[in-house]
Amino acid sequence: MITTSTTLDEAFERLSAAGFELPNGFINHGPMACEVLAAVGCDEAIEGWAWRFARTGGTAVEPVAPVDFEWESELGNYRRLPEWIGYFERSIAEFGWPTVVEVWVPRLMPSLSVALFHAAIRSAHAVRAVDAVDTEPRKAELARALGYWAARFEPGEAAAAEVQDLAEGADIRLAVVGAAADGARRYLTRPNILNLHGVTGAMAVEIFVGHIPEPAAIAGLAQVRAEHRALYVGTRPTEAPEEAGIDPADLISTAERSGDPHQVKLVEACMRGSRAAGDPAFAAAAETVTLGR
Repeated sequence: MITTSTTLDEAFERLSAAGFELPNGFINHGPMACEVLAAVGCDEAIEGWAWRFARTGGTAVEPVAPVDFEWESELGNYRRLPEWIGYFERSIAEFGWPTVVEVWVPRLMPSLSVALFHAAIRSAHAVRAVDAVDTEPRKAELARALGYWAARFEPGEAAAAEVQDLAEGADIRLAVVGAAADGARRYLTRPNILNLHGVTGAMAVEIFVGHIPEPAAIAGLAQVRAEHRALYVGTRPTEAPEEAGIDPADLISTAERSGDPHQVKLVEACMRGSRAAGDPAFAAAAETVTLGR
């Protein structure tokens, strides 16, 4: 359950002065990590994490009210990131964040894997935050996340034929979780940073499923499967993950103390996946990322 305190709002405000990409080219994980800490009840850790990522977050990007802005021609134009953020701020204010998410996540889904899934992941965490508590800092974070995704837009793998096995009336969310579980099994075979993001990227789509139309959710599942096909080529899934022997609360504490946003994000995603589907691969992956097993 996501906290309703102001701690996360304050973190988002602080992190809005940081850049999206670090000087070394890596992604600023601060907003995502802070939202996850809120989701797992680690409010006391959020401020420290926010300060750390705000200090190392690269050059700030301020929103600019767009003029003569045709979104179709500006998708993927990173030079217009300030205007993209301004565009989404204006759209959220005018139409409400649920409508903006319903319209824009399907448009951006073909670019699910851009920036190693981080644009989609940040957007999903922002959606979950504002869905829990509708505040101005959370709406501003959603505008920034969607703006980054749109500015970095680049179509990924072709996904048209990836859901032919989906039965009519199937639970799309559960199917997405199933794809994430398959990613977790491949992460267990090769526990590296690339394979980790196949899991957190799929579980970002799991968050989106409840906020977009069913055809778009099916397209999201198709995109997950297509990206996984490319990401995990040559990596066979672990067939029988070892049973988890660590309490999830202990894994959360270990991940939080590590200071590593990837640990925090994967543990939370795996906890969510495990609750939804009960697949032991999730718990095993959470133990692997925190304990190195």
